Amino acid sequence: MTDRYERVRYEAATVALREEAKGVREEGAQNRGPEIDKYLERSHAPKSAGYNWCGFFVYYCYSEAAQAFSAPLPFKAGEVWSGTKLKKWAANNPAHVVGSGPYMPGDIYVMNWGHIGMIISHNGGNVVNTVDGNQSQMGKGKSLKQRTRDINDMAVIIRIVDTGEPGYGWIG
Repeated sequence: MTDRYERVRYEAATVALREEAKGVREEGAQNRGPEIDKYLERSHAPKSAGYNWCGFFVYYCYSEAAQAFSAPLPFKAGEVWSGTKLKKWAANNPAHVVGSGPYMPGDIYVMNWGHIGMIISHNGGNVVNTVDGNQSQMGKGKSLKQRTRDINDMAVIIRIVDTGEPGYGWIG
């Protein structure tokens, strides 16, 4: 059986890399900037609250990918606002939880301390390449950043797959 979400996952990873290549970083007020505000708006987050924006970035990437392929997302925007909320969503949707590798482009993870990001590639072993939002740049504000991460530092890894259940849509 073909997974209709395979193309969506790869497109979400492509969107993440495209956004990172723009050099997106905070400007002015903490957790704000033109591109970051775009992520907040898509996620229906209040711009005045100063939220960490890592989950908003992941939702933005997935909503762009879902629109490109007319595919509904299985989660609402608010369900990826924080690591705590996303872990709760994963616990309620175990068909989307990845138990072991290989890890695929577009897999979403929550670090043990709650940070949310997206896997871009995995070459085996415990290390994955990621794109993460809300990452420190040594006193230069926070930005999008490619990183390498150890899967042992991740609380949960999620893969959007076709479970046959209806999704919520990409605007959520």
